[in-house]
Amino acid sequence: GSPTVPIPGASNSKQETDKEDIATGGLSTEVASSPDDKKTKKNRCTTCKKKVGLTGFPCRCGGLFCSLHRYSDKHQCDFNYKELAQEQIRKHNPVIVAEKIQKI
Repeated sequence: GSPTVPIPGASNSKQETDKEDIATGGLSTEVASSPDDKKTKKNRCTTCKKKVGLTGFPCRCGGLFCSLHRYSDKHQCDFNYKELAQEQIRKHNPVIVAEKIQKI
């Protein structure tokens, strides 16, 4: 008969790559790298172009900022925090209207 334990490197490798393709939506993770890709990989502050490494602060506007420019008033942030807060208040506090005549 056939062995009950799967042999590494046998037909299972095709199934594993199919599972990875399904998990990534069919997109291959291998991308041809060009010299321009290396420049965009470095984490830099969007405002002052300072290297931030792992300590960069992502903003809701989509940028990555250093410790000096992380606040929305220190960079040109286009995210509307006021509208987000108003929407959350509307969602969590529905208007409750009491009946005009109380029934006894």
